[in-house]
Amino acid sequence: MIKNFFKAIAVFFALPFFAVPAYAGHGSAPEPAEEEVVEPEIGYYAITPDVVTNLATLNPRDKLHFVRIKMSLMLSDSRDSAIIADVEPVIKDSIVTILGAKEFAQIASNESRERIRIECREKMISLLNEKFGKPIIMDVLFLSYVYQ
Repeated sequence: MIKNFFKAIAVFFALPFFAVPAYAGHGSAPEPAEEEVVEPEIGYYAITPDVVTNLATLNPRDKLHFVRIKMSLMLSDSRDSAIIADVEPVIKDSIVTILGAKEFAQIASNESRERIRIECREKMISLLNEKFGKPIIMDVLFLSYVYQ
């Protein structure tokens, strides 16, 4: 009886050493999990710092004016924010080019603000479509619009 007890204990302690290698690497490999399709989620990208530029003047004796815009871009996929970060200088340049060509009278009303916003949006959409071949920006949001 004591012999059987010791045999049972020996088998009990020796079992993990023999059982684990017996199962390791045998059998069918687990099937890879089916990739989940992640729907794009709308995201926002803040252009920092604010875009500030002088406005065009017809007469050199006129007072100089400037415009300062705090803006954010609405992205069709929030994962594209890294792309926007890489091309942010190009985006800022296009905005400064659009604003720098305007005169004070062309920016000093709510209607003109909306026209400028749409013009900036169209310019950025065309730039990014040309560069990446997909619509990255859905809209341009002006969070602050100051002119003097």
